[in-house]
Amino acid sequence: MKLTITKQFQAFIKEQNLSLEHILEQAMIPNLLWKEELVVDEQQYYRLLRVLDECISDEQLLALSEIENINMFMPPIYAALSAKNGMEALERFITFKKLIGPITIEMEEVGNNVQIRFSFLSSNQELPRFSLLNEQLLVVSLLRRGSGKEIRPISISGPFEYGETLTHYLKCVPEKSQGNILIFQQEDLDIPFYTQNNSMWEFMEPELKNRLATFSPSPSFLETIQNELFQSIPSGHFSLSNIAQKVGVSNRTLQRNLQAVNTTFHQQVQQTQMILSLNFLQNQNLTTTEIAYLVGFSEVSSFSRAFKKWTTKNITQYRKEVNKSKGNSPN
Repeated sequence: MKLTITKQFQAFIKEQNLSLEHILEQAMIPNLLWKEELVVDEQQYYRLLRVLDECISDEQLLALSEIENINMFMPPIYAALSAKNGMEALERFITFKKLIGPITIEMEEVGNNVQIRFSFLSSNQELPRFSLLNEQLLVVSLLRRGSGKEIRPISISGPFEYGETLTHYLKCVPEKSQGNILIFQQEDLDIPFYTQNNSMWEFMEPELKNRLATFSPSPSFLETIQNELFQSIPSGHFSLSNIAQKVGVSNRTLQRNLQAVNTTFHQQVQQTQMILSLNFLQNQNLTTTEIAYLVGFSEVSSFSRAFKKWTTKNITQYRKEVNKSKGNSPN
């Protein structure tokens, strides 16, 4: 999953006294902010939510949930604001939400009310407090911004405490419950949006639908394991048990799922070590000893033998070829 993180959005995060670099480091997500994007799988995204849950205040949560602050950074929200009313806005938001995060939204009309529930794409993982409250607040802010009215939920609940700051913003008393629900009166969702913009929607709709058609929200189990190995091998914690725990399965389940696609955990470790080695050897500032440790070898001799087996070349030969291809003189 590729998430666009513009320079402007990065600056907004910084204004909230949050360090996006530190958050990514804590979540073990590669820092590609210089490219104005993040590439994450479901598990990495979930870790990101967990880290935010631990470091963010309710005031910061509210700032990140205000449509006025974030709509310019997220096309699906802008598309929702361009709708004719709240009901159409929610339908658009639900349709395109997966483009900005693996959160599932269910909406149901019950009598004169509309009920909304949120869940993580993987049903076995519960939404952290930050994520659930952010989604609920986002919907309230969207309806208020579009209609120009202070729309209040009939009811809002979740398994967490909401706190005084968020309760004051919602203008209703949240309830603590095992699940989560957000309920509005149908008549409030029928209020015309003064932000309606048919020209903008006609411009955006084809691109959003194209993104949706090519979107792959859930990586395969093999891709998930590979992503975890790329993150874990340089840290030295990449045993079968380590990786199984990170993806939330037993050792046996991990092995069985890999066998189903004709591979083994050992083969995946070796393949990842080889790819990491080839990448690290492009960096002339890293010694062979340093690279050996970074790819999970305690001894340089073992690393050298493995590299020769993988590539049929020794490390010195490979580095000479890299220097030649770059037009450098070997050290």
